[in-house]
Amino acid sequence: MKKRLPASRVYIRDIIDGYYVRSEGDFEPNYLITKDARKVYRVKVVATVVREPVISEDETYGKLQIDDGTGTIWVLGFRDDTRFVRLVKKGDLVQIIGKVGEWREDKQILVEGITRVEPNMWILHRFETLKEKVEHAKKARIAFEIYDKYGITAKAKVIAKNRGVSEEMLITIDELYTMMLEQRSTEEALFEEEEIIEAEEAKEENPELEKAKKAVLNLLQEKGKALSHKFIVKKLSSDFDEELIEDAITQLLADGEIYEPEIGYYEPL
Repeated sequence: MKKRLPASRVYIRDIIDGYYVRSEGDFEPNYLITKDARKVYRVKVVATVVREPVISEDETYGKLQIDDGTGTIWVLGFRDDTRFVRLVKKGDLVQIIGKVGEWREDKQILVEGITRVEPNMWILHRFETLKEKVEHAKKARIAFEIYDKYGITAKAKVIAKNRGVSEEMLITIDELYTMMLEQRSTEEALFEEEEIIEAEEAKEENPELEKAKKAVLNLLQEKGKALSHKFIVKKLSSDFDEELIEDAITQLLADGEIYEPEIGYYEPL
């Protein structure tokens, strides 16, 4: 019989801010890496039910939402596990044990057990959670120092062992850094994409700029030769201010509608 992995006491914020890892092997469990480099397979949370539990008509799916003061998260039960959802109602203080899941980048708890508890359990949970975090932080601080200096080399593993830090913690830190870099790259790519979209929208939403661009382009095509910046501004100044004309020229250059054969002169392509 396969041994069940232990449940770690965590705050909901630890789950939300953590990095969810889907294992590559069919029989390997998924897990969460917290920002302080804890690898968590199962969680134990004490929180208040803040939304009335819901069960689907065919009773194959149920959910409830909980809040522990650090964050809010959905707790899901499927098939036989929907029975746990029936045990509580909105306003109950509960202790929940389950696995962490993720759906469309939102973290969830897949319930394995749920119990209504007294307020004293809330205090005990906070104490035990803080105690676990402090104990972990002592070793994590050493592990981060070793990793930052030596990476995940054979030398790092030897030094870690001599200082009471497991090789597993070094591997977890390596995973954490990798996922943080991937997230940063994704966020930067999304930010750049948003900037491009915003620039295009701004361009489309500025009818005066479009009119100025058209006027500049018509003027250059009409003359059929390179015109100086000074000449263009003078010719169009009765209809547009100088700043708008300059923006139009810059935009036309960027769009490839015109080019600059020599400094300060422009010609249509």
